[in-house]
Formats: sequence, structure tokens, C-alpha cells
Amino acid sequence: MYIEVTSDGFWTRHLLDLKAFHVRIRCDREKAHQSLVRAKIGYIDNDVVFIRSAWLRNQGPRTREWREDFGAMLSYAGDRGWYDGEFIEGHIEPN
Repeated sequence: MYIEVTSDGFWTRHLLDLKAFHVRIRCDREKAHQSLVRAKIGYIDNDVVFIRSAWLRNQGPRTREWREDFGAMLSYAGDRGWYDGEFIEGHIEPN
């Protein structure tokens, strides 16, 4: 799954693919940061984006299977230091 950030907003893409997570920024990085912070979704710190896991969870299907898979993704990320219990870390994919 990934998040696409543009000057008009942000969207989650490929929600069923929980094997990868990244962010595509299609606008100025500072504007993207301000947009994420203003919406209380996350923030950008250098070359890493931190996205609030509760927001991300609410973007997915309301099925038990997806929620379990999402939980497994967070657990995997946590084991590697990419999830702190609130924010999941995503790398910025080049345009």
C-alpha cells in the first residue's frame, strides 16, 4: 500500500497490498508536510514520512481479514523499529 500526497490532498492506494508501505509526494515537500500535519495524519522528517496508524487503519476495508493482516503489518514494522505504536514509518518514493 502507499499514500499519494499532492497539492490537492492525499489518498491511500493499493490498500490490499500490505507487504509494502511507502509515500509518493507529488508536490513540494514542505507543502506535503504542512498538509499532513494540518489533517493530523502524520508528518515528514527528512526523508521519512510518519503516518498515524489509526488513520491508515480507517482507510482500509472493514473486513476482519484485512484488519488482521493490517495488524500483522504493524507488528512486522514494529519488530524492525518502523512503528512506535502510533506512527508507522514510510520511505518517500521518488517521483
